[in-house]
Amino acid sequence: MRIGLKSVSMDDIARESGVSKKTIYKCFDDKEALIDQVIDADINREKQACMEFYATTENAVQKMINISRHVSYQHKDINPTVIFDLQKYYPKQWIKMNLFQKEFIHQSILQNITEGITEGLYREDIEPIAVARMYGTLIQGMMRQLASKENTFDFKTLHLQMVSYHLHGICTEAGLSYLKKHIKQIQEHSIQL
Repeated sequence: MRIGLKSVSMDDIARESGVSKKTIYKCFDDKEALIDQVIDADINREKQACMEFYATTENAVQKMINISRHVSYQHKDINPTVIFDLQKYYPKQWIKMNLFQKEFIHQSILQNITEGITEGLYREDIEPIAVARMYGTLIQGMMRQLASKENTFDFKTLHLQMVSYHLHGICTEAGLSYLKKHIKQIQEHSIQL
């Protein structure tokens, strides 16, 4: 995540892991298989975290803040080169990440929007499915921005702006009041996740 996928060799991975390259090849056929497993583990970790956050009794705005804080923390050190490398050199894994964003994230956001409307924290006049799809589009735009050679923003900055933009667009006055009091939590990594 620090220097990109293409730049890291199996020798580098062996050295950093403290095992021989031969040991790595006993577990993985090649670097692509290793990256595939890393992507699977990342997706599973994100799914588990989302399910745990949605299982709480907190309101929809707080759940969105908690998930966003988790995502921001998990990806705080990501080098934009990782996204570029994934798109260019590992298209199967990139497609897998996109499917995760389109399906699971869409369902999670849709659930959050529905809860927020019921709680009176999100506007009743929004169309939940359309807004959940637009959130997916925001994620894709953020990923394109990160992968762009002209990008000057880190993941944390772009992610906070994306979540803030989304919530400001759907919150009622009560939701905005709650959001203003708690939005900084997304940036606070010292809080236990």
